[in-house]
Amino acid sequence: MGKKEPDYYDGLTTNQRGVTIAALGADCMPLVFADPVKKACGVAHSGWRGTLLGSCYATVNALVAEYGCRLEDILVVMGPSVGPCCFTLPRDSAKAFYNIDPQCVRQIDSPNPYVDLRRATRILLERGGILHSEYSKVIRSEQNQNLDLCTSCNPDMFFSHVRDGINFGSQMGFVLIRE
Repeated sequence: MGKKEPDYYDGLTTNQRGVTIAALGADCMPLVFADPVKKACGVAHSGWRGTLLGSCYATVNALVAEYGCRLEDILVVMGPSVGPCCFTLPRDSAKAFYNIDPQCVRQIDSPNPYVDLRRATRILLERGGILHSEYSKVIRSEQNQNLDLCTSCNPDMFFSHVRDGINFGSQMGFVLIRE
């Protein structure tokens, strides 16, 4: 924030107090980043393409480059997304997730393998220097909410493009710096 808006983006970062930033997702995962030390935060919309293109890396890199954040201070909350129980991709696209980690894909030889976006994002965050212990403690909120639920399997809780087609809504992950 505070710079010229690009033509297209999947993430925002800021260190401005009182400014709420948000990322939407219906099956795509909203990611929320916070550095309580440098008082900076970010959000990213991470669908399957954004996951492969590194939206989580880009947001972490922006926090480091723009605000001097240290990797060990950045906390990440992964919002709800479509689960590996319901999300399939054509085999050619699924192979990219298989290359991240074979456990990110089930039935790789089928025409439409099942893909685990959440696992892929966790692995990419770990590879990018965000330690598992740093964001796993944030995923389970103080209210004990389970953010690992599949958006498609839980129609009473979440919107889902996979489940509902074009008539869907969105969830939102948001963050602000209060102090």
